[in-house]
Amino acid sequence: MRIQISTTFLCLVFLIIPVASTGEEISKEGWQIPDLKSLVPYSIIIQKVDGVEKVVERFYTPDGGHVARISGNGKVFAYAVDRDQEPPIDYLLLDADGSGKFTKRLKPDETYMIPEWVFR
Repeated sequence: MRIQISTTFLCLVFLIIPVASTGEEISKEGWQIPDLKSLVPYSIIIQKVDGVEKVVERFYTPDGGHVARISGNGKVFAYAVDRDQEPPIDYLLLDADGSGKFTKRLKPDETYMIPEWVFR
């Protein structure tokens, strides 16, 4: 009886709490990227990461937030969007395969790696 109750409880826990949830959202068509033309640039950071020249260009938005365009070896692979200027960001859009479509949307607590196509 005790084992049956424990097993039932464990099954309920797995139904309520997913074991491996990444939280990333996928859009096959791609998420709309921010239009940077009307934004004001305020910062550029260049650094070497795993042999890639990573460039983060930051722009102010009219509503007090900011957007960062992230590229590696001259190839744009991500945009970070934040409605305010305080950490964390609201979300990050990622071009995972180099198609030009930003199909992954990551939450602020998720980490990302520079996509493999940027190294080529």
